[in-house]
Amino acid sequence: MNVRRLELLFALMLILMMYLYPLTLIGLWLLMRELAEYRGPLKRSLIALVVSLPFYGEKIVLGISGWSKTLGITPMETSPAVVNIVHVVFLVLQFLSLYFLYKALSLMSDDTGAEMLKTGGLMLLVAIPLHFATITMYFVATWIGLVPIIYGLEQTIGPPNIGRG
Repeated sequence: MNVRRLELLFALMLILMMYLYPLTLIGLWLLMRELAEYRGPLKRSLIALVVSLPFYGEKIVLGISGWSKTLGITPMETSPAVVNIVHVVFLVLQFLSLYFLYKALSLMSDDTGAEMLKTGGLMLLVAIPLHFATITMYFVATWIGLVPIIYGLEQTIGPPNIGRG
């Protein structure tokens, strides 16, 4: 596996997660295909992402997502409790998806000695609760999480299909 290709796939997946959430399926599927040794955690991450998609759609309908305004969708009137429940369930499922991605990064780190992979994965997990504070903090934390992942991939010394052998 080419390190540059892995860096591109991780970047693609995280950018899609931040801006075009449903298309994150493509990034995760490509990662799962490229990283056969870590298919288990990546598959669980993909499952959690698929389960979260209906809640993402509800976020758009309820006006919680920025896509509501972009698409010109008038938010559905409902109680604040429903809005909060949908938002929390979505973020829990997104956290679960990123947790399994972190597990794959952690296993990769154990196999290659690149500790920065774990650091990047932890930063992604920290980003989810920041979503409650402001969406900007979520985006910043996610971008900051991508940097150690890319750096960690550069430092891999494990099997040739992960990094430099």
